[in-house]
Amino acid sequence: MSAVAEPVTPRVEPVARGGLFGLLAEQTRFIYLAIALLSAAGIWAALQLPSAIYPELVFSRITVVAQGTSLGARQVLFSVTRPLEEAVSIVPGVTRVQSRSIRGASEINVTFSPTTDMIYALQQVQARVNQVRPDLPPELDIEVERLTPSLFPILSYNLEGGDAATLYDIARYQIRPLISRVPGVGRVDVQGSDVREIEVVADPARLTSQGMSYDELAASIKQSTNVAAVGRMPANYKQYLIVSAQEAHSTDDIANIVVSRGLRVRDLATVSSGTEDHVRIISGDGRPAALLNITRQIGGNTVAIADSIAAIAQGLRGQLPPGVRLKAVYDQAALVRDAVKSVRDAMIIGAVLAVIILLLFLRHGRITAISASSIPLTMAVTVFVMSRVGQTFNLMTLGAMAIAIGLVIDDAVVITENIVRHTHINPDRDAAIRDAVQELIWPVTTSTITTVVVFLPLGLLTGVEGQFFHALSITLTIAVLVSLVLALTIIPLLSAQFLTAKDTEAAAHENEGKGVLARVGRGIDTISDRYERSLTGLLHHARWMIVIAIVLVIAGYLAHRFVGTGFLPEMDEGAFVLDYFTPGGTALAETDRELHIAENILARTPEITGTSRRTGAELGLFATQQNTGDIVARLEPPSQRSRTIFEVIADVRDKISAAVPRLHIEFVQILSDVINDLAGAARPVEIRLFGPDLNALEAYAQKLAPQLEKVDGIEDLYNGVAEPSAEMQMSVNEAEANRVGLTPDQVQAAVSGALIGVPAGEVRLEDRSIAVRVRAPDLGAVMTDVRAILDKTPVPSGIRVEIGGQYASQQEAFRALLLVLGLAAASVIAVMVLQFQSFVEPLVILLAAPLSFVGAMVLLLITGTPLNVSSFMGLILLVGLIVKNGIILLDFTRHRMRTEGLTLEPAIREAARIRLRPILMTTLCTLFGLLPLALGLGAGSELQKPLALAVIGGLALSTPITLYVVPTLLVAIRGRDYLLNRSIAQ
Repeated sequence: MSAVAEPVTPRVEPVARGGLFGLLAEQTRFIYLAIALLSAAGIWAALQLPSAIYPELVFSRITVVAQGTSLGARQVLFSVTRPLEEAVSIVPGVTRVQSRSIRGASEINVTFSPTTDMIYALQQVQARVNQVRPDLPPELDIEVERLTPSLFPILSYNLEGGDAATLYDIARYQIRPLISRVPGVGRVDVQGSDVREIEVVADPARLTSQGMSYDELAASIKQSTNVAAVGRMPANYKQYLIVSAQEAHSTDDIANIVVSRGLRVRDLATVSSGTEDHVRIISGDGRPAALLNITRQIGGNTVAIADSIAAIAQGLRGQLPPGVRLKAVYDQAALVRDAVKSVRDAMIIGAVLAVIILLLFLRHGRITAISASSIPLTMAVTVFVMSRVGQTFNLMTLGAMAIAIGLVIDDAVVITENIVRHTHINPDRDAAIRDAVQELIWPVTTSTITTVVVFLPLGLLTGVEGQFFHALSITLTIAVLVSLVLALTIIPLLSAQFLTAKDTEAAAHENEGKGVLARVGRGIDTISDRYERSLTGLLHHARWMIVIAIVLVIAGYLAHRFVGTGFLPEMDEGAFVLDYFTPGGTALAETDRELHIAENILARTPEITGTSRRTGAELGLFATQQNTGDIVARLEPPSQRSRTIFEVIADVRDKISAAVPRLHIEFVQILSDVINDLAGAARPVEIRLFGPDLNALEAYAQKLAPQLEKVDGIEDLYNGVAEPSAEMQMSVNEAEANRVGLTPDQVQAAVSGALIGVPAGEVRLEDRSIAVRVRAPDLGAVMTDVRAILDKTPVPSGIRVEIGGQYASQQEAFRALLLVLGLAAASVIAVMVLQFQSFVEPLVILLAAPLSFVGAMVLLLITGTPLNVSSFMGLILLVGLIVKNGIILLDFTRHRMRTEGLTLEPAIREAARIRLRPILMTTLCTLFGLLPLALGLGAGSELQKPLALAVIGGLALSTPITLYVVPTLLVAIRGRDYLLNRSIAQ
């Protein structure tokens, strides 16, 4: 028996000449033209859309960094941090203000409510900081920045092969201007160990003999090198500007300045070329280097920027001094390229697998081609719509397109299969197509809308996870809606134009042959017959269905208990960051010595191709002490190494910890570090202690740390107690100072001038300026265990404990996703109630969703995939996909009851037999379309892999539930002899 041919020809109802197909047939050329133009526009948009690793993210945080003073941490707290905190805390929308005071700098993080207009908030914070600026130390350099991914580099280059000062000059004055002109580039930050400076090393005895201080010498130099416009004079038909040209151009010019009683600077001091005080060290591959960090503007194309800068680097090879070379250390564009390639391959493989499934079921090349045409057309139109709504190519939108491969073909498959069935029943081909389309307009539309409405509540999500999956849901929604429009328009027209009676006859008799397709067709027909018989036997055993449902719920609960949890999926980025710090107060030279040991270990690691190190500076916008910093390590591509990035990190961690035990290290990958820093959750788990007594807080932290170190899964534990930086306190003997005619302020200024120096203007060269400074001569499953430990360790009175970090973000995200899941289910019920005009059918169909979650949990458990934000999104998507098959089944049941006057039982048996084929086809197309993503092949696939696994596991189990449990429960509730009432039938 053929599944296409009906054994008993049902009564054919009169068909109206109108309907959707009649309208389409009248405008065939226009529809072809419109779809062709939209597809061409989509191809053009695909060549123009910016590419990035993540969607454009907006974070409700602003950072204020004030640095440049010489005060100690306690003085910074009262002189800088407190005034700034009080100023910004009254800005509208502020929910939290956090600060960190270190020697010489202060860092303040201001968090706003998610609904705040951050551009306006940035203006308000800047205004408040400017109001208190006069009350702060004058030497402070204050940066106020809104936290966005554009603050962090997409490219990092080392300039190596020379002395540090020369490398810095080349990087800043030769290379930086070239890179800054590249379209899409945001900032180009140049960091170096040595920055040139003119040193005026004064002789204290000679200064004293002339009655001058360091400040007065610096002021004299600055006044003598001022440039000012003193007037205008007309002459020779021209207007001349008269400029007092006293600027200095060399060390000799500074040395020859007259400062007092005919004495020149060279009579009181030694003038020479030098460098600024060392407050940071920059190295590349263990040698002196200048580091160039390049960020992109919002909306910039990462790949295009990287290609342009690579071309500049190639062109500079012949222009740099001998031995100097520009080496890429971090290239985010490489990850973008690999991710785009892997997702593209996943889309192609998924599409090929889906088409193979279609061919096996439809058993005819032309019929399969008509259905398969919806895939490229949908993708092209989707890209065009994406470009119009402001989306870009990134891991989330590309992943959505790969996920959509198995979904967008569903509607076309159902429509095509129904057209083939009707053309075999009705010899009038146009009437048959019209009947087939008209019969499925409502069920196909509503079943597709149920897939869309599950994403509507995602608008309630805030934070990183909300923005990540907002891009995914928008792209997936566009693709599904476009596929629905194409299925109802182009598929019927293509069928009418290219599908002949000979094709349908050939498809009908395909099972009679001896080929592979014929054997598959006979197998599917056998499955249909056996399914109908088995369903008939189970329709009156609802108790067994209830028992099965209870067993599934228990199995799902047990699987959930053993499935791990996480926040965002980890992926192999091809580079990692080693954050480090030495004990408080460690000299810069000692920190540098310890880090050379760590750099040598990294250099001997075969997978690592290059490193760049910052000491006294960090990746991003932070206040950084001289004993802290980071090392960025670049690895070979995954295809060229035998170990994953996580295995390399574990190996390096053990070796460095053993070789340099006093060096505290933490490992993160660059992108995850950026996202976590922006989200305010820098570490997976943070136990925050609050209280008025700092000593009590540190004592409790030191009590917890040894117990937490024993917890399996915890790495890079830091107890949060920083060793105090060494300080010397200077007390001025006011009586003695007064005796020699000095005030305490003058004594402090003299000591500061001797030790730190006093700025004294600048020397101006052709394309740059060099600062001048007067100084004295040189004078020399974790969380369960963590909670258990917290419960066993009593909290001292006056201390409040709060768990933060990524764990807190995960818990907040899960609560929001549970709300989204509930609202998605409610939205789906609303759509189905509108269709069925009853609550019974929607609730029975939706029952399949929680039972199908068991399949998702079991597959996550088998594959060792945690329940994270991505897999949770898979559960939400499942709600829309699962009810789709139920709608197709029960809507056809009601169609038979309405048109034939059948009771529920025979109608649902007939619907089950006829709709088995499209249900299996759409389910298998979706499963095989997601298979490449579930295998996690290629860069960036880790983000979509948990989602794909959850959908595959849930959808595989939902199919038998939809085919058996849903019909059985509906018959048990409605009764086998249930008839539609007259109003519904009409």
